[in-house]
Amino acid sequence: MSDVDGVRRLAGLDVRVRVQGSGPPVLLLGGCGVPAELWAPVVERLPGATVVRLERAGGGGTRWPGRLPDLAGEVAVLAALLAELDGPAVVAAHSMAGPHAEALTRLHPDLVARLVLVDSSVARDRPRPHPAAVGAGWLALARLARRLLRLAPARRLAAEVGWLGSARQTRVRAAAVRDAVRRAWSDPEAVAAVVAEQSVEADQLAALDAVRARAPWPGTPAVVLTAAGDGGAGWVADQRRLAGLLSASVVVVEDARHLMMLDCPDVLTAAVGREPWRDERP
Repeated sequence: MSDVDGVRRLAGLDVRVRVQGSGPPVLLLGGCGVPAELWAPVVERLPGATVVRLERAGGGGTRWPGRLPDLAGEVAVLAALLAELDGPAVVAAHSMAGPHAEALTRLHPDLVARLVLVDSSVARDRPRPHPAAVGAGWLALARLARRLLRLAPARRLAAEVGWLGSARQTRVRAAAVRDAVRRAWSDPEAVAAVVAEQSVEADQLAALDAVRARAPWPGTPAVVLTAAGDGGAGWVADQRRLAGLLSASVVVVEDARHLMMLDCPDVLTAAVGREPWRDERP
């Protein structure tokens, strides 16, 4: 696949796909509301790879499909994309993309050479999906957000709120990062997608539990990276439990915050590049 940057139709959804470089494929998946530009420090450190960045429906200038996302749909998009690459890919998934990547690896192990979970979403207790009425309420809220952000003052407010929230999750204050976040959060489609995706986190974690029950871990090499700077000891303990489910090694980065691709890109690059991590704190 040559260098591309455009909207693709995959598994019935319009998504943004950005491809750079040549070599073994690496797929980078951002968390909810995280624009692909924030992966730039990692991309710069992978000159010998075909680096693919995916923004889910609603992000990256795509249209939000007007419904709540589900785990099966997200996995179908990833499988369709990876099937086009030259060989199995290293998949690095941040935050709410983590459950998508784990389910993908369990259901399509031939497509994933290595899994890197980056401060992945986890459930401390057994997750339970929301009642249908709650989902309907969130869907209405997402649609309302999209309508409101057609007004310029609402777009400016959303951009500032998005940046303030993101700034709490990283030590980096570069203008390029700030501008990328503000652009993403001033897009009505992207904000609607963020509301919709946030509302189904418990539902997707419950769906992942069901996948785990029927699809044992295939033995794919895996690394769990976690930032101790945001969640503290409880969050790190949750990440270690996740690693136990995957027979994965764990790397705890004490001074990193949730947007680890900005705070510790060298750690991510080493994990993606098949560094044989031990369970340690760099």
